[in-house]
This record gives sequence, C-alpha cells and structure tokens, in this order.
Amino acid sequence: MKPLVTLGLLALCGMTNRVQAQIHQAGQSSVELSVGLVDGVKLPGKDNFGFFTTLVYSHYRTRYTYWKAGIHLNQKYYAYDKSLVPLSQWLGEATLFTRAIGLVGNSWVLNVGGGVAGGYESINQDGQTVEGAALINQSNWIVGPTVAVELEYILSSRTMLVVRAQEYYLFRSSVTPTRFNVGFGLKFTLPTDIE
Repeated sequence: MKPLVTLGLLALCGMTNRVQAQIHQAGQSSVELSVGLVDGVKLPGKDNFGFFTTLVYSHYRTRYTYWKAGIHLNQKYYAYDKSLVPLSQWLGEATLFTRAIGLVGNSWVLNVGGGVAGGYESINQDGQTVEGAALINQSNWIVGPTVAVELEYILSSRTMLVVRAQEYYLFRSSVTPTRFNVGFGLKFTLPTDIE
C-alpha cells in the first residue's frame, strides 16, 4: 500500500511541475479581465471616486516577454455643487512586458512594462453644462505613454491572479494628464498547438 501512495504522490508532483511549465511559453495567448481604483481610494458617490475596467489579449513572444492589447475604461466623478460630474476615458492600449523577477515553478512572477494608450475623454457625457453652469473643461481625443508593474500568481494550469499598478500620462486631457490605476484581475491561458 505504501509503495502505491508514494508512487501516486510522485506522479502528482510530476504532473504539477508539468502543469506549471505549460504557463509562460512562447506562442501562448491569454485573455484577462481586470478592475480596480483610479487615483487612490475614494468612496462611491464622493468627490474624486474613480474606478477602471480592462479587457486585454496577451501573446507571449518568449518565456520572459509578452505584449498586451486591449480596451480600457477610466471612470471618475468630480463634485460640483450637489451633483457629480462624470469623466470617462475610453482607451485602446498596447504594452510590452518583460519578467523582472520570480519563478513560474514557485507560482509567482513580477513583470514590468511600457506602452502607449489613446482614445476619447468624455466629460459630463459630452454635455456642456451642469446645474445651469457652463463647463470649462471639454471632451477631447487623448494619447500618451503608460508604464505598469504587475504581479502574477498562478492559480492553476490555465488561470492566474494578476495584481497591477499602472500609470497613464495622457496628452490633451483637459482635466489632468495623469491617471494612476491599482487593481486586480483574472488571466486565462488559451489552448494552443504547443501543448
């Protein structure tokens, strides 16, 4: 009985190593959905509350580098008198990441990356007035660089938890060019021919 248990445990360890080795391979792709806060922690319904959501597609060039392309929404609210003025930034972005530290076999990896983002900034849903007053800030097309640090924790052979901090510098924004995002997401590795 003991040899069977020992053999079973060795087989399980071998499968675990094989499963972990299937992640972060050249040619692999994944999809990721992330959410988080914009410009710090503020309560919903209060001045400066902001959140983001992102849907991205990733493709690994090597075991250590990959690029991401996706759509991103920064949503923020600014208090004016007794109302909240919404600001929406709809962005397309492309970012190249490289591994900074960590081991896939130890279930975690820290990546750093940089890229570009651009899109449309809508202030008050493109309305020109709020509470009878004219808005000075105008909706506009925006573009600029972005840098990010993300920590990936491997949950299974196809699923990773991602924690990310990302800074945007968006030229032509009529409110502020910088946006700082902190959040988390789930990343799902897609089946490929290399498996």
